[in-house]
Amino acid sequence: MVVLSLIQGLGEVLPVSASGHLMALPALAGSPEGRAAITVAANLGVVAALMLYFWRDMAAMSMGLWKLGKGRPDAGTRLFMHVAVGSAPALLVGWLYVSYGGGLGSPTTAVAAMLVFGLFLLVADQLGMTVSRVEHISWAAAFGIGVLQAAALIPGVSRTGITITAARLMGYERRAAARFSLLLAIPAFAAHAVWTFRGLTRNTELILSLDLVYAAATAGVAALLAVAAMMAWVSHRSFAPFALWRVLFGGAMLLLLWWK
Repeated sequence: MVVLSLIQGLGEVLPVSASGHLMALPALAGSPEGRAAITVAANLGVVAALMLYFWRDMAAMSMGLWKLGKGRPDAGTRLFMHVAVGSAPALLVGWLYVSYGGGLGSPTTAVAAMLVFGLFLLVADQLGMTVSRVEHISWAAAFGIGVLQAAALIPGVSRTGITITAARLMGYERRAAARFSLLLAIPAFAAHAVWTFRGLTRNTELILSLDLVYAAATAGVAALLAVAAMMAWVSHRSFAPFALWRVLFGGAMLLLLWWK
């Protein structure tokens, strides 16, 4: 449970793909019901961690929404609207995915996606200019990044990985790319937790246990530390270590799967 929670907490916020690691290492997942319950708890922990780390943005967006109702929109209003526009495609596609049963991917496709999209991240990070910040984002850019976020339903792609890749190609600074990517992740993770919880309530009797509380706390602490470390790292350096990990891990697991 602890290892699974750590993978969820770290892999969901870093551009390395939690789903890819879990599909490559199925022995860690346990029963489908147990994994789903831990996923719900872990996602809630990650959401809490992201809201805590980006508390200034959360406060600005909350105030901006209030000012929008008063007819006096400000920068917080604009950020809120951009996050909403960017979140809409993934939420819609995710709802359709859950409604029609899901089931994308296999261990082989997951690790292949880790490798391929790791290379995309590496190239985009090196080629992308660093001239734009979150404050400069356009409606079209927010929507385009959000559309690509929907591709993260394929295990191994990575929600933060694909959105950071897109933002870097559009010329956003590394910190700005990570910041907007993680702000988009908050409603996505929350929605995923709700949908998974609803599915569990239909198929099994749920019991709130200390294990789930520990899973949420473990994932939340891991996510908070990971976000802080990544944001500090990309302030002066590139996303190359994350991309290289994906390429090396994905390549090694592909060789292992083919050998078997």
